Amino acid sequence: MAKEMRQATLQRESWLDAFSRYRSAPGVSANDARTRLAHLDQLLYTYWRLGERVIALCSSRGSNISLIGLPHFALAEYVSGVRPVAAETDPARFIDGIVSGPKLVDFVAFEDIARKLGIEPVMLELPFDPVVDLGPELVDALLRRYSVSLFRDRAVVLLDIVGFSTYEPIEQATLLNSLSYSINSAYDKLAGGDPRIQFARSPTGDGFYIWNRAADGQGNVELYKLMLLLLADNAMARAKARTRAVPELRSGFHVGAHYEFYQPEGLSPSLTSYLVGEVTIDLARMLGHAMPGQILIGDFGAAAAAAETTDAIASAPRFVERMQQAVNDFAGIRLAGEYVREIRCYLTGPRRDDGRFGISRYGATDKHGAYRRMYNAKINIHRRDANPIYLGIRDPDVSGFDVEHL
Repeated sequence: MAKEMRQATLQRESWLDAFSRYRSAPGVSANDARTRLAHLDQLLYTYWRLGERVIALCSSRGSNISLIGLPHFALAEYVSGVRPVAAETDPARFIDGIVSGPKLVDFVAFEDIARKLGIEPVMLELPFDPVVDLGPELVDALLRRYSVSLFRDRAVVLLDIVGFSTYEPIEQATLLNSLSYSINSAYDKLAGGDPRIQFARSPTGDGFYIWNRAADGQGNVELYKLMLLLLADNAMARAKARTRAVPELRSGFHVGAHYEFYQPEGLSPSLTSYLVGEVTIDLARMLGHAMPGQILIGDFGAAAAAAETTDAIASAPRFVERMQQAVNDFAGIRLAGEYVREIRCYLTGPRRDDGRFGISRYGATDKHGAYRRMYNAKINIHRRDANPIYLGIRDPDVSGFDVEHL
């Protein structure tokens, strides 16, 4: 019973509990870290002024911390040129470099950035050294709640409920709850104290964006596994449903750049973050072309060069091929009350003369003239004591897919 209570406490996070997954400084107890974190959080909260200011960067020298704080609209003004950036010919790239890096930086870099932005830093005093007595990872995680962050080459999943607007409002609420349960169930299957599993979601109205806050190649792998599990859970529940209470989905997985920020909730920064940027737009436009039940994978080949040397994300076909080995671990897992024997995931294409299958790539131009490439995916769920469930659209059946076949 005591063990179950401890697990429940960790799973139902309060504001400060949300930071327990980040590493604190060596030798610092959980209680001491929490007390110091609360003190630092109160200082940042007071300076933040209900969202009037954004904390761009922080530097620490002993028990003193310095902040580069800006009005919430200032970052966009630097990018547009309304506010000058000294000695920088490409202000947009300079600002992106700031928001894509760590929030806690060394003092030399901090002073140089403050000078270029024309900002007079604010100094705050603490009764402890935040780097030594809390740890840089924990401090950086807290600072992000009061800031804006840019992530590159991070995977995002978009789930879209087919025909959502045709349902009655009470049915819409039921469908979203059903989808949310499938996400939670999949999360529960993957959770286990692994710091790379930090899934977050943001509602779209008729679905969700989902991403992994562990912004690295392995985090992208875990997100793909989450997508497979939640789609499998949804499909198995849908096969048993006698009403329209379980949604039919369009789904997409893509890798790209996006900004992440936290909106105030009441009078505090929320635990829920929001995404805007290239990858979210790409996913929305991709699913705008998708057929009911279709699973699309974006053509994220631009990240492939880095993948060969940094173990980051590979190009889409290679990534999906690698993932088959990863999902072999799902053998024997229980979803929607049934045991799964095997899950197969692959990109579709025509049968070749040698009997093997190729991979088809598709392209489409959106209403703004932007061209996007993508792949069609299939997921086959082989159950232990029941017939298989096949998700996605077969290659011969993509005739209703309003795109160009490349």
